[in-house]
Amino acid sequence: MSLADRGLSLVLDPRRLSELVGREATATRIRPKLGVSTVASLVDEDGMPWGWVRTLTGETVAKAGKARQRAEELGLAEEFGEATLGGGETLVQWGTLASDPRLVKALSRLDLSQVQVLRHNPLRRLVGRLPGRDLVVRVTAHHHRDWLTSVVTDLADRGVAVVLPAGPLAADLPQGRGVTWWPWVEGSDGATVDPDRPGADVALHAIGRTVGRLHSVDGTTVAHLPTRGWKELRAAATSSVELLEAVSPGTAAGARRVLNLLPEHAPVPSAPAGMPWTVVCHGDMSLDQVLLHPHVGPLLTDFDRAVAAPAVIDHATFAAVDLIESRDSLGPAGEGYATVTGARPTAPGPWVAAVLLARVVEPWRAQTTGWAGETVRRALLAGNALEVEDVWARPIRELAVTP
Repeated sequence: MSLADRGLSLVLDPRRLSELVGREATATRIRPKLGVSTVASLVDEDGMPWGWVRTLTGETVAKAGKARQRAEELGLAEEFGEATLGGGETLVQWGTLASDPRLVKALSRLDLSQVQVLRHNPLRRLVGRLPGRDLVVRVTAHHHRDWLTSVVTDLADRGVAVVLPAGPLAADLPQGRGVTWWPWVEGSDGATVDPDRPGADVALHAIGRTVGRLHSVDGTTVAHLPTRGWKELRAAATSSVELLEAVSPGTAAGARRVLNLLPEHAPVPSAPAGMPWTVVCHGDMSLDQVLLHPHVGPLLTDFDRAVAAPAVIDHATFAAVDLIESRDSLGPAGEGYATVTGARPTAPGPWVAAVLLARVVEPWRAQTTGWAGETVRRALLAGNALEVEDVWARPIRELAVTP
């Protein structure tokens, strides 16, 4: 880490950070622009999110006034703090969840004391559950409501099992273009399925069929989907490795070696006969994106990153997450997928390696215990996957690296 970045140094020091904000605070979901700014979520000793922090250096300090003004206008001045570092060159701002500068307008209309916060990505998104109403609220800085509602409704109309927005809504629930409400789905998600337990193959087979139905939809026929391919995936891998090199060069050498071996152009596997080449991809496909409704069956959720892309984008992500989590679900899930599409998923090694590298800096961002070892492990997994012809055709245990 560059100690010259005073803001990042503060955010990475729980003792100093807690003293500054006046309560127990550990930073997670850290997003730095070195020498410019750092944004992070603040969690308590139990890992529960309670606030946000950002540092601004140099010319970016000019952005601070708007956040302060919004907090004051909405009566949140006491939940908002500021301090300077390094003789005033770096400004630190922090506050409670309700005062998040990019989400504050929507959150100010929501009683957060009644919300179980599930995820908070500061200045971008908050997802929370209202237990008393069996609802989940998603608040984002961008205007996602119309786009996301359109995508999932279109998919449902085509027979894809997805979670649809809740409605009609009570008048006291805040609404807006950056707010959506969803039903709380009782049950569990696909990540809870233990492949070694009886009945697991049945559940994974059903999950595979559900993903297969998604990939049966021609991505060019769904309005407003961005496109994605090898170029974008390789760029994400490069960005992740470069950030790791900047903040933790001692753990980044392995990731850099694998990145340098990625081809400039990677061939896209052929689509099964009768299937579209460009499909609707979830964009973040893994077992935890599949809710297991006790009566309806598997439901796909969280389509924030949906794209029109070759199916290998989702195939590679699914396999990469199984590698990270040392879980072998590919066999039965692939069989279920093939009953719908006519062929099992295919994920050539470079695609899986690129996904792993795109996630190599995540343990550092989360500041989880043992993050340095986990970044090295992910680089080793990427190296193991790189030369494999098809990761879906290999048992995960053959490529695994023990945590």
